[in-house]
Amino acid sequence: MTKLMVFIDGTWLYSNLRHLAKEFNQPGFYIDYGVLPKVLKRELEQREGFDGLDLVRTFLFGSYPVNYDIVDEDRAKRRRDFFSMLREEYHYEVDVFPIDYQRRRILHDDRSMDDSFAPKEKCVDIALASSMMYNAAIPGGYDIAIAVIGDKDYFPVLQKVRQLGKRVAIASIRQSCAKMYTDRNDDKGLKDYDVIWLRDIMDDIALKHQEWQVECSSPLHEGERGMVTTIRLREGQPFFCDDCRTRFSDQKEEHFEGYLSSDGEGVAGHEDEDGTVGKSCEGLIENLKQDRGFGFIKRENGFSYFFHMSNLTNVDWESIHSGVRAKFTVIKEPDGIRAGAADDVTLLRE
Repeated sequence: MTKLMVFIDGTWLYSNLRHLAKEFNQPGFYIDYGVLPKVLKRELEQREGFDGLDLVRTFLFGSYPVNYDIVDEDRAKRRRDFFSMLREEYHYEVDVFPIDYQRRRILHDDRSMDDSFAPKEKCVDIALASSMMYNAAIPGGYDIAIAVIGDKDYFPVLQKVRQLGKRVAIASIRQSCAKMYTDRNDDKGLKDYDVIWLRDIMDDIALKHQEWQVECSSPLHEGERGMVTTIRLREGQPFFCDDCRTRFSDQKEEHFEGYLSSDGEGVAGHEDEDGTVGKSCEGLIENLKQDRGFGFIKRENGFSYFFHMSNLTNVDWESIHSGVRAKFTVIKEPDGIRAGAADDVTLLRE
């Protein structure tokens, strides 16, 4: 059977959803990533008359913010949760890279008018190209690659993949697709099929909002806990209502700025020269403020990291206590004055 792999430039796709939303006349348009690879496979089968392609892998490449203003913690966490969902529920191969925001707000409109800072994404295009080439070089890896792209930077890898005897299809968005990909003559030899326009399959890839009956998991929640949401939760993921999320955000801002470290003193810190931000570490939970919803984790090197109850992944807030060992993702390093920040805090069972 003919093998198919899908390679998605996630940053490009996310940045250009506004074009699809405008054409669809639906400002809140989102892609259902659970069905996207299957719809692309089906579209290619129907167009070219394939008798059942074998979709063996879907890759997505993107980026996530680190070292941002703590006010944006909820926004950044949603991005990380999105990548986790792709891995855990849809079995994507996800390769993502951190973008250092230098303690600024994530959205440009939230920053000062005279702030000329422009966050720079690194490695996404190189990672996609490397993965496409690597898998093309593996005997029996794939026969056809669908590249969900728009930037012209990918033309060298498309050429090389085809020179290895693989076939290439491009899926894109008209308003942000490089002209060389739409060239009917295809003088550079970039593709084997006509471009698949996402606009033409929008009805099939649009995220359908379903309603779910849930309960708010926050111990600070007031009133009836049961409610309806359109947010799809991963298995075991707690749900927090909008009011509690707002309260969490206020707590994080207050506590992160107000507490220097777990013991009230300055903390050691460094410039993340070894790339710790975005990676997993371990440490001991200490100085837990049970009634206020936060605590700290101290690594063996003495660095302390603030975490909030909403950063837990596998345990209820009421069940944790100081002295327990935990694994966590570093989202901000200590700066020598304030503690760092942790997310995806998982208790380690001994």
